[in-house]
Amino acid sequence: MSIEFKLTRDPGLLQQYYALREQCFRKELGLPNFDGSEEVHDRQGQILLAVQDGRCIAGVRISPTVLLQSQIQQLDLNRDTCCMWERFVFDPAARSLPLIRKFIDYLITVSRETGYHHAMVLSSLRNARFYRRCHTALGVGFQIHRHVPHSAKGAFAGLEHYLSVSHLRDAQALKITAEPQLLLPSTAV
Repeated sequence: MSIEFKLTRDPGLLQQYYALREQCFRKELGLPNFDGSEEVHDRQGQILLAVQDGRCIAGVRISPTVLLQSQIQQLDLNRDTCCMWERFVFDPAARSLPLIRKFIDYLITVSRETGYHHAMVLSSLRNARFYRRCHTALGVGFQIHRHVPHSAKGAFAGLEHYLSVSHLRDAQALKITAEPQLLLPSTAV
C-alpha cells in the first residue's frame, strides 16, 4: 500500500480529486454549496495528487496565476517566480502527519523544479501555523503575513484567511523531527 505522489492530467484521478475537495470543503469548511468540480485555474495550473491503490487521497493545485498583485508588491516578490498553492485536500480516512509532510515535501520539490521561488497560500491561521511547522521540519522558510491584506472571495469570503509565503529556494537538507503533539488540521484552502 505505497503512496505515489504525482502531477497528473488523468481524467479519472482528477475526478476523484474534485469529488474529494467538494466533500471535504463542504463538511470541514462548512461550505454546503461548494462546487468542487474542475475550474479554469485547474486547467491552467498543475494538479499534484497523492494516490494509493489507484485512489486519490490528497491533492493540491499549483497555479501560475497569482491574483494577489498588491501583496506581491508589498512583499517585494517577483510575480514571474510566484505561484499559488490552492485547494489543498487530504482524505480524512488517510490523513496523517507522515502523509502531509511527504506531500508538502514533494509539493515544494515540484514547485522548485517548475522554476518557482515562492508559493503563496491563503488559509486559516491554524492551518498556516501547521504548514509552517511542516516547512520548518523540512528546512524550508515559511512566513505568515498577518499585516498583508488578503483577497478571499466568493464562497471563501466569510472564512478566516491569512496569506503565507513558502520560500522555496530556502530548501535545505531534510530535517527529521518528531512532533507527535502536532494536531492535524482539516482541509486548508
